[in-house]
Parts: sequence; structure tokens; C-alpha cells
Amino acid sequence: MIMMSISIRPMPQYSIDQIMDDSDSHLGERIHIRGTIMNGTMDADSSIVTLVGIDDKIDIDISGLAIPIGFEEGKMVSVKGILKIIDNEFIIRADEIQTGCPSKYDPSNTE
Repeated sequence: MIMMSISIRPMPQYSIDQIMDDSDSHLGERIHIRGTIMNGTMDADSSIVTLVGIDDKIDIDISGLAIPIGFEEGKMVSVKGILKIIDNEFIIRADEIQTGCPSKYDPSNTE
């Protein structure tokens, strides 16, 4: 009998600023980021919202996703998706969204 061990490492989570500081190296990759939904960017007619960090921001394409409870302007969220360039702008095509308390997204929180 052959036994195999599979190790699944969690995907590292980055801030908006970390990704934008080195955006070219993440282009085309599936990334996991956290940021705050910028006020004034949620529109019922649009599938794009903007997440902000400390110094940078990035648009997130949420089309086709079920939007979780708590996904509101001014709230911290976690997004997984592919980093792309569309019309000379970086955008993340989201495939997963999580909402919750900000400490949930802090990798140094060991509670």
C-alpha cells in the first residue's frame, strides 16, 4: 500500500498596499487581499467596488458572486481572485469574498 501525504499551505493574505507596491510580480496570479470598501463605490448597477488600504486602492470585479452579509461601504473585507490589467488599470477579478471583524484578517492574531 502506498501512502501519500499532502500538505496544503494556506494562501498568504496581503494588504492593498503590499500588492500595489509589487503589482507586476503578482499579475495573473490568484491573490488573497484585505481592504476596506471605499465609500461611494457600491452601486446596484455596477459590479465593481474599490478597496482601499493605507496609501493605495484597487478595483474589485465582483460580478457573478453571491455578496455576503456585511459587505458594505466602510467595512473591512477579504477577497481572493486574479490580479489583471484592464484598460491600463489593475483590477482583481474576485472569486471569493469574506466579511467579518478586522482581527479575523490579521495573521498575527493567534486567538
